[in-house]
Amino acid sequence: MAGAESNLILFPRFTTLVGGATDFTTLPVDVSRFGTAQMVLWRGEVQSTDPDPTYSAYFEESLDAEEWHPQSSVARAIDPGEDQTFLVNFAFRLRWFRVRVRLTGTLAICSTWAEGILR
Repeated sequence: MAGAESNLILFPRFTTLVGGATDFTTLPVDVSRFGTAQMVLWRGEVQSTDPDPTYSAYFEESLDAEEWHPQSSVARAIDPGEDQTFLVNFAFRLRWFRVRVRLTGTLAICSTWAEGILR
């Protein structure tokens, strides 16, 4: 018998983030009923008045939705690249899950989305 599945949309298509040296976080999702996830992350062009703005996404877990830790399968910052996707599979260890995106650069702006399937 196949396990239960649920769609997960953290940043809907297309979410535009505006602000430099800023973190944008999704709401915490209770994943205690699920063991694994497959996520897709996409980003567009990062525009800024600075010459080298950056985009970094972090998949994070928490026991209490207060103190956040890198998801063990993806413990580094992710930048899929302009108009590219990044696919990741991971197993949950803790109850809460979120995605955090950091933009750098003065008046940085970027469109992104993050969605997946919980199993």
